[in-house]
Amino acid sequence: MEDLIVCVPFFALPRFPDVCRITGNQDIVVRDILNINTVKKGEYENGPYLEGFNLDDKLDYVFYFKEVGEISEAQHYNNIYILFRAIYKVTKDDIRHIVVGYYALKEINPKEIAPGVYSLSAESAHFVDYKNALDITDTITGYNLQDYIIKSNSANHSEYKQWNNQWIEQIKNKENKIDKYIERSKLLRVLKHNNNYENRCDGCEYVKNDNCPLWKNILG
Repeated sequence: MEDLIVCVPFFALPRFPDVCRITGNQDIVVRDILNINTVKKGEYENGPYLEGFNLDDKLDYVFYFKEVGEISEAQHYNNIYILFRAIYKVTKDDIRHIVVGYYALKEINPKEIAPGVYSLSAESAHFVDYKNALDITDTITGYNLQDYIIKSNSANHSEYKQWNNQWIEQIKNKENKIDKYIERSKLLRVLKHNNNYENRCDGCEYVKNDNCPLWKNILG
């Protein structure tokens, strides 16, 4: 039996100024925990929750793609991988599509946690830092795949299997930074919960400056 690889997009927290004291390691690309991205998919941040959706240290994936949950033939595969590609804003005018890691699971059995919102849990994960992420911007934009999932079992696009296999093998050979991902995710969830940005940013040159993604979002 072959492997099933499902490559999915998610909005990532954009890069902050290098002088930022509160958002943590800029080399770790996490989902948009602070809800900064102007393109909203819903109430929940879609993408990998390496710290667990309920902060229970489970490897959860929250998503709005009903198509992911409809891959019911998953039990016919040797291994199943959810491969994550981040839509990552490096600067205001530079948006990259980068593969940052994957979840490994035995079956795709999502739970509906809210109307149209699904979650599934993985058994293991492997995530890399920004310098080791795979920049696939040319492929994604060239084939207009920004909002699509890419399945290795696609009967209509045999090239998807080749891409997915290549991407996951490259990621597997990079150092796993999952502990750093969990650390940064938890830090940002505390920051979001406290919602005390002005005091935390006191003295920074980017306070109330729309060159900072956080303040651009706050100032609306």
